[in-house]
Amino acid sequence: MAVNWINPYANREGTWKKGNLHTHTSPASGCGRVSLGQTLAFYENEDYDFLSISDHMKLTQAKSDRLIMIPGIEWNRPDGGGHVGLYSCTPGTIEPAITINDQEELLVRLPCRDSLLILNHPSWQLRPHYRREELLALSGYDGIEVFNGVIKRLEGYELSTDKWDYLLSNGRRVLGFASDDFHIKNDLYAGWNVVRTKDVSSESIFTALKSGNFYASSGVILADIYRENDHITVESVNGEEIQAIGHDGRVLQIVKDRWITLDISKWDTGYIRFTIYGMGSSMAWTQPFFNLEA
Repeated sequence: MAVNWINPYANREGTWKKGNLHTHTSPASGCGRVSLGQTLAFYENEDYDFLSISDHMKLTQAKSDRLIMIPGIEWNRPDGGGHVGLYSCTPGTIEPAITINDQEELLVRLPCRDSLLILNHPSWQLRPHYRREELLALSGYDGIEVFNGVIKRLEGYELSTDKWDYLLSNGRRVLGFASDDFHIKNDLYAGWNVVRTKDVSSESIFTALKSGNFYASSGVILADIYRENDHITVESVNGEEIQAIGHDGRVLQIVKDRWITLDISKWDTGYIRFTIYGMGSSMAWTQPFFNLEA
């Protein structure tokens, strides 16, 4: 289940499945304004395949006939800070975390093949929820939210790709996630993750997320991502521009098209990831490719 950082998309079996991991409901989350039943209906009626109800410090048991459910919570410190998305398909993994009050203890005790840990909305509020140096100082997490839709209507910035590049450039191997961070109806369908999986089950979707075989999106649809020796290809359905991003966030190449094939042997960079731009502000993000020697 470990990430193949040379090629996170090496396993090309299966089809793409779309889902949201960051979802609050009422009354389980004090910030939530929509009931569990109505929340499930919203996502069931769109083209979603999986969902996690991640209420604050409460494991909400949710069942759906149309959605694959991934158990999860949003952990936070007693003072309300340090938000972490915690997900697991293994019974008994999440509940003990609710009793932990210290974030560093959480990140020490929970990292394992049975849990997925995401640092949420790093750029929420003008004093960011996580400064980049704070992200670098922490360890034990799988990734960060590089896009959080709810922040569009709150203080701060929905994008955290600059902090992602800071971490990647400092040798940290972390995944990039996108989410709605759903609280009210207007938060729907802003950001999601699309996994590639052969089997449609909570365990297989969790494995794809944990191993990095997915892309994050706020509107752009990708058709394929693959690597053949020194060439990485990204194909989109509705992208209009693709940027290859390298060390320190440098733009290595720009292609105004729906697809790109990059010869990575031409670039002296520790990693490469791709940002795909579509109509308006819609975007998608691949996971990074490290150790670029094939």
